[in-house]
Amino acid sequence: MQPIIKKENILFDVDAKDKADMIEQMVEVFDKEGYLSDKEQFHKDVLAREEVFSTYIGFGIGIPHGKSSGAIDAGLCVAKPKNPVVWADDEKVDFIIMIAVSDEGKGELHLQLLSKLSRLMMHEDFRNELKNGSKEEVYETLIKNLEVE
Repeated sequence: MQPIIKKENILFDVDAKDKADMIEQMVEVFDKEGYLSDKEQFHKDVLAREEVFSTYIGFGIGIPHGKSSGAIDAGLCVAKPKNPVVWADDEKVDFIIMIAVSDEGKGELHLQLLSKLSRLMMHEDFRNELKNGSKEEVYETLIKNLEVE
C-alpha cells in the first residue's frame, strides 16, 4: 500500500499547454509511482469527472479527482505549472492537487480527502504555504494537515 503523498508526487515547473495536458502528466506520475492498475481507465474517469463539473475551487487552485477502478491505492499528486493553466470558464490555476482513489470500498476516503482539502484551501496561510513553499515544505504541509482515517 502506497502512502497518500510522496515527494515523488510533487511536481514543480510543469510545462503544460492546457488542462488536458496537465491532467495527463499527473496521471503519468500516479502510474509511474504504482498507484494505478489501469492508467487509461483512471485518466478517463478523471476527465469524465471534469466534464460533469469543473474542479476549480477558486484561489487559482484545481482539485481534479477520480474514484476509479483504475486506481489501486489512494494518493495525491501535486503540480505547480510553469505558467498558469486555463481550468474552467477562463479561470486559471497555478496549483493543482489530483486525488486518486480506488472505487472499491474506499468511498469514504475519497470524500474525506476532498472535504479536508477544500476546507484547508479556505485558509490563506495554508494556500500560501503550498503555493510558495519548496517541494519539501509542500510535502511537510500536506503530511501535517491531511490526517485521514
